[in-house]
Amino acid sequence: MERLKIMLVVAGIAIGDQNGGAEYFAVQLARQLDKSQFEPLVFAMWQYGSPAERHWLTILNEERVPVAGLTPSRGSIFRELQDIYARMWSTTNAFTPVIINSHSQRGDIPNILLHMFHPSRPHSLRTIHIDQPWLNRLYLDLIFDKVVFPFCFDGEIAISEIVHQKLDRRLFARILRKKSMLCYNGISAEIFEYQCSKESLPGLPEQRPCIGVVGRLTKQKGHSDLLDAVKLILQRQPVHLWVIGSGPLEAELRQQAIRLGIKDYIHFLGPRGDVLDILPHLNMMVSSSLWEGLPTVLLEAMALGVPVVATDVSGSRELIRNGVTGLLVPSRSPNHLAEAVLEMLNHPNQAHEMAQAAHQHAKIYTIQNAVQKYVQIYKQLCRRQ
Repeated sequence: MERLKIMLVVAGIAIGDQNGGAEYFAVQLARQLDKSQFEPLVFAMWQYGSPAERHWLTILNEERVPVAGLTPSRGSIFRELQDIYARMWSTTNAFTPVIINSHSQRGDIPNILLHMFHPSRPHSLRTIHIDQPWLNRLYLDLIFDKVVFPFCFDGEIAISEIVHQKLDRRLFARILRKKSMLCYNGISAEIFEYQCSKESLPGLPEQRPCIGVVGRLTKQKGHSDLLDAVKLILQRQPVHLWVIGSGPLEAELRQQAIRLGIKDYIHFLGPRGDVLDILPHLNMMVSSSLWEGLPTVLLEAMALGVPVVATDVSGSRELIRNGVTGLLVPSRSPNHLAEAVLEMLNHPNQAHEMAQAAHQHAKIYTIQNAVQKYVQIYKQLCRRQ
């Protein structure tokens, strides 16, 4: 039987550095697809030249998953997108995918252009990883997500119930009777049995208690609110915050820590490749995000039995049952965030019980379950004329 060729389009593969959960999931999907039935290719739109990118290139190379694209930055988004589209066209010529599955909003546009204009007419499928389209550029949301995409895409996959409902409420989706498909992102089932390092890891502070936040240092992740919360916590008891990740706001956040007088309690650890080993060293994992799709790092913490506190935003809300599998607080509220962290620190038995409940709940969110759903979607799409 001829294998189905699937091209997975991502922003990049500098995962943990320039790229995050959407790219991580797409790469894991490419790795996990049954190679006797599928032939995946990862098209990375941008090239970053970072160690994280080289790390994932090596892994995909070793597993014989080809990577294409990798367009260098030219300082002009318009010219870069032209280059990316040209490379996607030539990759489609050479690889002849039957389905192009984009996991990036900017990748959605060349996807539909190839679907409409390339002679091979590959099926077009998009996966929506976030409920804040185009970073709140409402005109782009109106043009593409609400009007163009319902007409042009063969299928749309939502990674959370909130996104699923939002897609199905669109006027043109209802008129066309096009319903999105719900498929939760996931983590590897092996993480639930992961044996982390018990020894002190290089680069980790010795001070305790400690809370951690993992993610790119961008506005979305709400790090500024978390620093304000730490200031409030320190007025009542000591705590150290480990900030894992890098991004454009690092210098600004470092200055904020100095301005608040808490710099000795804030530890910027940069991007780390050993997050699974770091998480069990934390007293709790904190997510201060302003919006989320389905936060993989929260799932990893839950799988490893680490207590979690998160803001009450769409993706996190679907993972955490407040007071049962963790604590939820309003976003943009350092006061509520501080109170929740203190609640966890001062009631370790309750925190442990919630962490154990979260461990069990997280077992439904595995990459293996997600891959099975994608296999069904891909095969169903290919049966269409």
